[in-house]
Amino acid sequence: MPPLPPFASDTQCPPPGRYPMTWEEVEYSLVRAAAWKASSTRPGLWVELQSHRALVECLFGSVTRIWLAGSFVSGKLDPSDIDLAYLIDADAYRGVTEPDEIADLANLSDREWCVKHGMRIDAYLLSLPATVDFRDLGTVGAMAAGDSEVFQMLGLYDEIWQRCRAGHRQRRGYVEVAL
Repeated sequence: MPPLPPFASDTQCPPPGRYPMTWEEVEYSLVRAAAWKASSTRPGLWVELQSHRALVECLFGSVTRIWLAGSFVSGKLDPSDIDLAYLIDADAYRGVTEPDEIADLANLSDREWCVKHGMRIDAYLLSLPATVDFRDLGTVGAMAAGDSEVFQMLGLYDEIWQRCRAGHRQRRGYVEVAL
């Protein structure tokens, strides 16, 4: 996969868009690269992300993709946290039904809970659509039940991850990690 493009000078973030990277490429590009040698937070954040991901995978069985954004995916030397969204297979997402598992997932997507437990993570859990065949999307009644809302949430988070705090006119890119 191509590396993350250079950060834009006005936002210190990747140019607008979604950039596919492997887990190993993210670690190298955003934690281990020479530009981050003096960072006091990036290595620790990476360890915390690995722990958080393991906990989420324990509950779902696996994670399909992760969207990474915010200051971790920027030129900021010492980001304070990692903003991310886990994209979960629809069957796995719907398969979490036990009250204890639901409570665990609520905790893992609660920033305050994560910080209290030593993880500077701001995580969101999103279902992927159950409709697998793209041709079914335009056929009335062929889309899986609930997929309309799933697509809306994915679009919402795509928009959120591409926004800069400075305002809606400035856009930034984010990283998609396929697992």
